[in-house]
Amino acid sequence: QAMRGSRYVKPFEARVILWEKTLNDLQDIMDNWLSMQGTWLYLEPIFSSEDICKQMPQEAKRFRTVDGTFRGAQSRVESEPGVIKIAQTDGLLEQLVKANELLNEIQKGLNDYLETKRVFFPRFFFLGNDEMLEILSETKDPLKVQPHLSKIFEGISLLDFSKTLDILGMISAEGENVPFSYDEIGEKKINPQDSNGQVEQWVKEVEIVMRKTVALQIDKSMDAYAKEAVAEGHRETYVQKWPGMVVLAVTCTFWTTEVE
Repeated sequence: QAMRGSRYVKPFEARVILWEKTLNDLQDIMDNWLSMQGTWLYLEPIFSSEDICKQMPQEAKRFRTVDGTFRGAQSRVESEPGVIKIAQTDGLLEQLVKANELLNEIQKGLNDYLETKRVFFPRFFFLGNDEMLEILSETKDPLKVQPHLSKIFEGISLLDFSKTLDILGMISAEGENVPFSYDEIGEKKINPQDSNGQVEQWVKEVEIVMRKTVALQIDKSMDAYAKEAVAEGHRETYVQKWPGMVVLAVTCTFWTTEVE
């Protein structure tokens, strides 16, 4: 640019203009390439999952286009590492710009997709996008949800799965197991495989059964407290027999009743 501004540039102005264009193109290519590469690295593991591709066919198709552009550009550099030749490649800059536009559309679609899952099951708002995608990309393996349960349910650390993946109950961080009382609360036994890969569906069912089970446990515990702890004086036996949170709720209730 300094040379172009010189009064003595006339004899080689065409060469200076060509070099300026080449260097400007190179700058644009590098900027777009780095932007594409960073987003590609984030999205590639996501769209390598068959489950995600099935649930987001349009975004998966766009990503395949970007993936072709990215890999093609990388191959071109590998075979011809000369930076000036790459900068002078016809159509390369346009391809990279188009790839970044597609990546923006993919990310918007991805965010919208995650938003619909969170609206259906609001407890997913406690999870970040990466955690959500880890769950959604492994719909065939419901056990992948286990590490994230404590963020979704404050009192649940693990779910008790049978060998056939029926959910038998919930386990706290302290190892306390509360079985789901399906028959008594009138709910169908939950098996994630019945939800056709819709994680939010079976986790919502867990929420419903969890609430009804805890309510039933409190009702039963209220009767047991009146009989065992109050009438018979076996409070220690009662405390060890029922789930900790249920004991707290029931003893608070009776304490208040007795005070009044």
